[in-house]
Amino acid sequence: MIELNGITKYFITNKEKVLVLDDINLMIEKKDIFGLVGPTGSGKSTLLRILTGFMSPDSGSIVIQDKQLTPTTKYAIVRETSMIFQHFNLLSNLTVLENVALPLKLRKVSKLERLQKAKEVLGFVGLENFSNEFIRTLSGGQKQRVAIARAIITQPQIIFCDEPTSALDEKTTFEILSLLKKINEEFHTTIILVSHDISVIKSMCNKIAILENGRIENIITNKISEFKPISYLEAFNHAE
Repeated sequence: MIELNGITKYFITNKEKVLVLDDINLMIEKKDIFGLVGPTGSGKSTLLRILTGFMSPDSGSIVIQDKQLTPTTKYAIVRETSMIFQHFNLLSNLTVLENVALPLKLRKVSKLERLQKAKEVLGFVGLENFSNEFIRTLSGGQKQRVAIARAIITQPQIIFCDEPTSALDEKTTFEILSLLKKINEEFHTTIILVSHDISVIKSMCNKIAILENGRIENIITNKISEFKPISYLEAFNHAE
């Protein structure tokens, strides 16, 4: 599904060349919920940006869906993926329905078809009664559900998640993680999840890459993803 070979990235800081990612080699398989975890400055967010095509590595190669990620192939590959952001990245001047339908509008899908599909995915995330609301009226959890609905409307093979629960309380975090788990199970969507929160990573992921100083220090196969908690408190206690 995703293969990284020898990924290296430098940043220029105060006219100095700083190594941010150092020879990253990684394999992510279809249907994985793969966690990237590490302290601030470990390189996990930079690695995610490279995976999404937002940033190019200085050396190394990336293969996604059996296609090498290059400037020529990037657009076609990125169309098969979606992104969920920490702060939702929703448009305040659009309704919930319009926000969700936006990716299909950009793909020139007819208005009738995209709005119908948007209503379907809003039902999937539990917001079918919020279609005509504006973003400013929603809670943080509802905004993230809108963002998730927008992410899945194109039926992506891969969803990248950048700290998707860091702005949420524990109860809402549990609800959002449960929704992502449902997407993975029902649609067989591969999910790559970046988080600084160990409990989030442990409760969600079947594989974890631990980054430190730009290198992968360890890759763990995590069986905690099989848990079926009764409540969100039980889930987080179990994950500790």
